[in-house]
Amino acid sequence: MKLLTKTHTSQRRLVEILRVIEESDKPVGARAISDCLCNRGYELGERAVRYNLKILDELGFTRKEGYSGRVLTTLGMRELSDALVDDRIGFVNTRIEEYMYRTGLDLERRAGEVVVNASIIHKADFEKVSRILSSVFDAGYTVSKRVRIFDEGSEISSFQIPNGCLGIVTICSITIDGMLMKRGIPVNTSYAGIVEIRDRAPQEFTDLIAYSGSSLDPMKVFMARRMTRAFDAVITGRGRVLANVREIPTAAGDRAIELLKLAREAELGGLIGISGPGEPLLGCPVSSGKIALAFYAGINAAVAAEEQGIRVKNLPISALMDYSVMDELQPG
Repeated sequence: MKLLTKTHTSQRRLVEILRVIEESDKPVGARAISDCLCNRGYELGERAVRYNLKILDELGFTRKEGYSGRVLTTLGMRELSDALVDDRIGFVNTRIEEYMYRTGLDLERRAGEVVVNASIIHKADFEKVSRILSSVFDAGYTVSKRVRIFDEGSEISSFQIPNGCLGIVTICSITIDGMLMKRGIPVNTSYAGIVEIRDRAPQEFTDLIAYSGSSLDPMKVFMARRMTRAFDAVITGRGRVLANVREIPTAAGDRAIELLKLAREAELGGLIGISGPGEPLLGCPVSSGKIALAFYAGINAAVAAEEQGIRVKNLPISALMDYSVMDELQPG
């Protein structure tokens, strides 16, 4: 029996539960699944999750591990890989839009929820990682210098930090999108890309992936292909870094610029450039009647650490966190 025999709504619900279980490094229970689904924009209570888990158990896709929770079976992993291939097109963009809607940053108070990335490292690597992160922050290749450190055993969304490890949370550029949207500016995150840096300045996009036609997170694709040279960009002034491009209506340009000025005062930056109406931005195409804004990706600092041979598990667009509990990294 396949999930494809069920209704579209049920399909999405069951597949999302499978995804949550698959992304966890341990058996996961109904309450944790419900919380994670809520963070992704799916309002599914604990009781409803239990009902759906029973269905997945009966289908042979999940298995109960005592009182700890569920894990995926081999059949479940195969189903997750195969299910809803067509439906997954554009899924990443939908998830981004959900996170944008859930942000709540108050620039004057410097508080409220922002979108964050998480990076998991071994404790023994912290001193070296903190120096690398600080250098990337200082070079301006991220959205913000603010971070938050989580110790082993802590949870970031549904992911628990393993023993002997630390979690470092950085601010994702999707926070800027949410900030624009919440102030009445329609925004579309159109592309993720690799920006070439020469003489410490952005020159052009060498690679682009559109969010709207992708079933995978473009940032994860670029990281998996090891296409960046973020640390080189810091040390030599020549390299390649991750960036996002979004489009807004031309009429909203002045209002967006004023908002970005306020954001910089609140320690949120990372702006690469702004295009003219319908004009390409560093080689990236821009729709007619739109202007484009490009920002460095918040994950660049962690990627630079990985480039230096440090084991880093990067989780882009991981969760929401209050901006007020984050602060500048203090290198060890």
